[in-house]
Amino acid sequence: MKLISTIALLLGVMIAPVQAATTLKIATVAPDGTSWMRLMRQAADDIESATEGRVKVRYFPGGVQGTDKAVLRKMQIRQLQGGAVASGALAHITNMTQLYSLPFTFRNLDEIRAVRAEYDQRIAAALEEQGYILLGLSEGGFAYLMSNSPLRTSDDVRSKKVWMPEGDMISETIFTNGKVQPIALPISDVYTSLQTGLIDTLAVNASSAIALQWHTKLNYATDYPLVFLFGMLVVDARAFKGISAADQQVVRTAMAAAFKAMDGQNETDEQGAREALQQNGLEFVALSEADKEAWRQLAADSIASLRERKVYPVETYNQLLQTLTTLRNSTSN
Repeated sequence: MKLISTIALLLGVMIAPVQAATTLKIATVAPDGTSWMRLMRQAADDIESATEGRVKVRYFPGGVQGTDKAVLRKMQIRQLQGGAVASGALAHITNMTQLYSLPFTFRNLDEIRAVRAEYDQRIAAALEEQGYILLGLSEGGFAYLMSNSPLRTSDDVRSKKVWMPEGDMISETIFTNGKVQPIALPISDVYTSLQTGLIDTLAVNASSAIALQWHTKLNYATDYPLVFLFGMLVVDARAFKGISAADQQVVRTAMAAAFKAMDGQNETDEQGAREALQQNGLEFVALSEADKEAWRQLAADSIASLRERKVYPVETYNQLLQTLTTLRNSTSN
């Protein structure tokens, strides 16, 4: 009987199900060779090693899989399992992804980092309800209005050909309220459009302006940060939940470490990029307090319009503002 039990046990081990190797194919418009991609590739190596090859990550950088919209569509039909996309690209999935995207919400990086521990979780929960697992938010830095001529007021912008990311309802509303008719284009078309003169003005952070070579076609930046930019790495929940619970945790841990390192690197890159832009002749145009107040009022009017259309999570955003007010009061005392 003991022999039979031993044989049964051995047979059970031999025929126990083995998790098939899973490859998460993830696309992004981020160029290869950037610090972002280096950290992502290191995370992929760590995941493959820690899971003994059960989970692999394969990246498609530089927009080779198309725009953010195309990447999300390919995720739906399972050609891809993930995408690193701009937060605005996910707005049609849940408006919670727009929580950090309203103009002049944050004054500095310290404020952003003070609230993320609480509010990142709300974004992740809202995405998971819609079938997406959030593996990381990447701090892109503050976006500045850049153009081929100095811009101080919304009146100055009205004569310009302003780029707007496809489907970006926040930018569209702000520009429309400022009586500007923006030109919607995928990010992959921006450089060529700057070359041909189809557009001559856009909002972008300093390091992206350099990485994408847009700065070579621009001469001025309005020195008043409009909005803080975030990228989001999401994977299809169907694919992710096909991985064992232990390996899911490995993926989450490796990506969390990568994104933490990335935020530190992005902060350094932004500081260096601003200096590089100035050294290359791009002028940062200072605004008067009256000009700044006019921009803030335009933003406030736009946020009111967006509230009516439920473009952002109104209740959660109001809670975020209250959190920021409490934070500011505590630091001013």
